[in-house]
Amino acid sequence: MAKSAPPLGSFLALRFWPTWIGIAGLCVLAWLPFRLRMLCGSMMGRLSWLLARERRYITSVNIGMCFPELDSQAQHELVLRCFIENSRGLIETACGWIRPASHFHKLVSIKGCEHMDAAIAQGRGVLLLGAHYSTLDFCANLLSSFYPFAATYRAHKNPLFDAFMLRGRLKNCNGVFDRADIRGAFRHLKQGKTLWYAPDQDYGPEQSTYAPFFGNRAATITAASRFAAFNGSPVLFVRHHRLANRKAYDMEFIPASDSWPSGDDEKDAALINQTLESCIRFDPAQYLWMHKRFKTQPGGKPQSPYIMIRTPNRKLSESQFALLTSGAQSLPDGRMQLSSGLQLRLFTGMASGLFSRHPALALDRLSKKLRAGNFSTITVDNIFRFAFRNETGVTCYIPEGETLAGKLVDGLLCADLLFKLHECGFTFLKPQDAELIQTRSGLAIGNPLALQLRSAPVDINSRISDILSFATSSSELLPASYLKHCNTSTAAILEQRLAQSGMLADNASRNGQHSQP
Repeated sequence: MAKSAPPLGSFLALRFWPTWIGIAGLCVLAWLPFRLRMLCGSMMGRLSWLLARERRYITSVNIGMCFPELDSQAQHELVLRCFIENSRGLIETACGWIRPASHFHKLVSIKGCEHMDAAIAQGRGVLLLGAHYSTLDFCANLLSSFYPFAATYRAHKNPLFDAFMLRGRLKNCNGVFDRADIRGAFRHLKQGKTLWYAPDQDYGPEQSTYAPFFGNRAATITAASRFAAFNGSPVLFVRHHRLANRKAYDMEFIPASDSWPSGDDEKDAALINQTLESCIRFDPAQYLWMHKRFKTQPGGKPQSPYIMIRTPNRKLSESQFALLTSGAQSLPDGRMQLSSGLQLRLFTGMASGLFSRHPALALDRLSKKLRAGNFSTITVDNIFRFAFRNETGVTCYIPEGETLAGKLVDGLLCADLLFKLHECGFTFLKPQDAELIQTRSGLAIGNPLALQLRSAPVDINSRISDILSFATSSSELLPASYLKHCNTSTAAILEQRLAQSGMLADNASRNGQHSQP
């Protein structure tokens, strides 16, 4: 069933006033002349680039993954342009929602209309596949005055803004369907009408298959293939962009391959991504790179490229705690192995507050820093506060492998790990608590709280302290292996200090014993 917008008068409570102010500001900007709208959008984009740190990080990760051929300066400039273009698009969206579309007809040129006319003539409905460009709502409203269509959408978390958005889209579209309302969208196509659908966002593994997108594995929605196959509806891709330095908009209908849909979800998803990629390259800055396009990966959160984003931190009731730990197995040190496969670690006290030094927050922070440095370690999934127990719980993904507590460690691997940690500014507080894990790819750190991240380069004394701590549990020549990684001056100082401690001689003797036939 198509959505209908609730009356805006039902959102007069005090908590909605900030949203009302934002909507009022957008409405004012929407009535400005074109050049002023673009100028305001540029200023808003630069401001949001400065303030929206997490979105800036996500955009930077996406740009780095999808445009590796660009140097760091070019990537930085593209990220900034993304914020500018999307802020301009926000003002254009307001234009489309509150101003008559006919006012902007002279600004748009539409290519490939013959493909759209031929598709409509078949009488089986038309499926338009688009993407989240910055001009999405503005150009969609323009297009609907030439070719009426319905759209699918995802409800906004803010109920007032969601109502405002629905009213704007219903003003021009002949139907709006929630993305979960598959039956309603099917009925719309069955009636011979046109449906616009965007298959370029990550909705999780349940509704997706993996396909390349800009050379990276991306979870891609499979619903588009089902829409097309349901009624044998012809499929067109639609591209729309604002032309650079011109008061004009360019739209284009692009026919899908005759072999699509093929019935093979992976093959169909790859073709969708390939076509969308070619459209996005028309002007990459006008695409919505702020969303976590590569969030879902086969290995779960540990494989997500968005490491330095905020970890959910919420309060759970006693009943929610019971549900979380249902079927859990007790582990040493008060930990629990959950039925979900995650491990729950409990800490005394509440992990909340802007300047909190709670160990749960330290664990989250250190694990992120390690992962960002390409070290194998735990991945924190969620932080939960249990006020009724005065405890904070952290659910973690643990690297697969054998924990080496009380066992000999491969000295070559350990020396390599120590050197890399020191070069990234890490030293050990309690080496015996590191909980090293032997994985297929090397050593992983099971307990990041055994480390500290220094603000200054790691000094010689700290390096030696860590080397000596691990040398006694190593099965190979640890100090000498470590020195091979160092530059000449650092190696000379370390070698002298280690020789004075007797560690080089002891290890050389041990190594000689190991090398005998």
